[in-house]
Amino acid sequence: MNQKRIAVDFYFDYSCPWTYLGFRRLIQTTTRTASDIVWKPVNLELMKKILKKTKTITADYQKNYRVKDLQDWSNYCSVIIKPMENIDHSISMAASRGVAYAEEKGVIKEYSEEVFKAFFSDSKDISDKEVLLNIAKQIELDEKFEESLDDASLDLIVEENSKELAELGGYGSPTMFVGDKMFFGNDRMNLVEFAIGQASGMVLVLPGQHNT
Repeated sequence: MNQKRIAVDFYFDYSCPWTYLGFRRLIQTTTRTASDIVWKPVNLELMKKILKKTKTITADYQKNYRVKDLQDWSNYCSVIIKPMENIDHSISMAASRGVAYAEEKGVIKEYSEEVFKAFFSDSKDISDKEVLLNIAKQIELDEKFEESLDDASLDLIVEENSKELAELGGYGSPTMFVGDKMFFGNDRMNLVEFAIGQASGMVLVLPGQHNT
């Protein structure tokens, strides 16, 4: 039986620590299932305006638990994420300009890994052009990469992706779609993998799955 190759729409913001974790797990998931990723950068500040929502934490214990939960997940995924508060998500706009060029050159995974690492592990300013150019140098992107960083018209792609996600019912990062099924959050990757299996005709038995 011919198996259908599945693509996962990946809406992401480089300034979200949960997206860094989800990115790692999505790479593993799509590698195991021989699936593709459609890379769709969004911006959470734009999403807030689009959805007219505000992010509030109402009690200290909720805040403390979120910090613990993030560290638990970062340990589980073997990444270093330094605790941050009140992230200004507009910091990711500059890095998002480089997505299309990095994808065109076949190094989107490497580029994304280095951007996430620079921000969350090394506490670098990913809105700084020099930081991004150093990343490009590390992964051997040519000098044309700099042109993408200077191209403000690429911000329209992020804006359109943000609007598209809001229209589809999404409200944060990371959000994945397998067909018309939406999955939000780093902790939904098992469900993403299961949905890929259903859509492609592959039989996947996942940890914790019952009735198989």
